[in-house]
Amino acid sequence: MPQPQITEEEIKQSEVLRYLGYRGQRADEAITEQIRECIHEMLRVIQPRCVYRRFPLTFLEEDTMEAGGLVLKSRNLSTNLRGCREVIYFAATLGNGVDRLMTRFGRLNITKAAILQAVGAAAMEAYCDQCQRSLEEDLQAEHLYLRPRFSPGYGDLSLTYQAEFLRVLEATKKIGIVLSEGGVMIPEKSVTAVMGLSREQTRCHIEGCESCRNKNCAYRRQD
Repeated sequence: MPQPQITEEEIKQSEVLRYLGYRGQRADEAITEQIRECIHEMLRVIQPRCVYRRFPLTFLEEDTMEAGGLVLKSRNLSTNLRGCREVIYFAATLGNGVDRLMTRFGRLNITKAAILQAVGAAAMEAYCDQCQRSLEEDLQAEHLYLRPRFSPGYGDLSLTYQAEFLRVLEATKKIGIVLSEGGVMIPEKSVTAVMGLSREQTRCHIEGCESCRNKNCAYRRQD
């Protein structure tokens, strides 16, 4: 899979506003203009990269699975992966330039730093969506479909799995993600996730369960 790139159009202002805490409120022109400026600055420094690996999936118990030598225990994840025989472990990052940009404005302009944080989060999601679409295109020949991304920290999937995903993916060597002693990924705008591979097309939203109106979906992850 080639490394996708992010364009200005793919970083949605509505998503940035959501990360800033707007809930159905209209932002004034000053905030809207600052968001546009921050998107432009973000695009100048990001170096998005991703890595993934594919493994057979075995259910050991109702809420316990094994893939790639990792034993995953999570009731919510097992529901999400029901019907899957394989998974993809995935990691992505926007690079260290984003961290430097946010650190600089954290000292100079707190408001702009907050907007940059929101823009970075929206850009990270946009990039992951692009990667997932690219993977789906590659899987079409096998008549396989991807389930939505499920990251450590979703539902009852422990954050401790971040370290395991990074190790299995060799993410430090391949795309430069490291885990601090406190369990924080560096660069900050980085993601790990697992995605199920299924022969059943579930119509799940690529953006994940938060974007879907089907509250009764059998594959829905729980917050």
